[in-house]
Amino acid sequence: MNGTPMTEQVGRLVGNLLAGGGEVFLPGVGSLYTERRSARRIDRRTVLPPHRVVSFTSQQRGASLVDEIARVMREGGEASQADPQAAAQEVYDRWLARAQEENLLTVEGVGVLAFKNFTPDEAFERRLNPQGREPVKIRAPRRFDWALWIGVAAILVALIYGGREFLMLSGEPEAVTTEAVEAERADMPAPVEAPDALAEVPQAELPTAGEEFPQSPGTASSEASVPEMTPAAEAQAESGEPMNLLSGRHYVVLGVFSTTENAGRALREIAAKEPAFRCRIYRFGEKFMVSPFSSDNSGPCAQFIGLHAERFPGMWTYTAR
Repeated sequence: MNGTPMTEQVGRLVGNLLAGGGEVFLPGVGSLYTERRSARRIDRRTVLPPHRVVSFTSQQRGASLVDEIARVMREGGEASQADPQAAAQEVYDRWLARAQEENLLTVEGVGVLAFKNFTPDEAFERRLNPQGREPVKIRAPRRFDWALWIGVAAILVALIYGGREFLMLSGEPEAVTTEAVEAERADMPAPVEAPDALAEVPQAELPTAGEEFPQSPGTASSEASVPEMTPAAEAQAESGEPMNLLSGRHYVVLGVFSTTENAGRALREIAAKEPAFRCRIYRFGEKFMVSPFSSDNSGPCAQFIGLHAERFPGMWTYTAR
């Protein structure tokens, strides 16, 4: 058989038959065959994976090793005798005499048969089971831990509720503060603009043509003293001719109008409403100012505004330049 040792050639032939999943009958010994074993649990966490093993039986199974030797010899052109089967039997007998020792049969490169149990060589084992056959550890399925999940749920609920309470509490002081500020602003008196800046005030802040003097709910006439008018002032009041402002003098302003007609109409309405007032019309830049009171000091003007604020709200003091 190609000049190689007979035992090695026969052993290789047996190994090829078994590795291919076949069966081989050894005359005078028994049969070797390959069988597949399914996975098997060793314990709770260890499993033996599926694998192949070589088993032995004393019954005849599969092809005879003598017939396989004869086939190989014919294919290799070594069967020169008239009876190749007899030549194959002679090769088998010589191989068996060397491989067998009492209850032990050694198949070179395949394994050892001892007491009807076959143990493969390490190399042949890798050939049978390339994936290996060592026990595999498995992870035990985790049980659902109700106590753990209930604890997690409780923590989440506490966080959500606590966050909600925090947002509610943190939002309240700002709302109270805003309301307090608004109430405080409502209680504060309206700021009085400096009269000196009146000439530069935008047009929208001054009464326009046709605007009437602001009216207030009727109350008892004020008994505040009004300075007596000079004959010239009375004549001006009757004629409606505008007067010039005196520099440094303080004037209580009832309204500023764009035309003398509007200022005169306001003058008549104020006289009808409060006969004690002696209103005058003054030139106020390009406009006309109606004033019921003037003084060399700002104090009396402020006092006059306070006394008549209920019936004539919105009056302010202007100091002429």
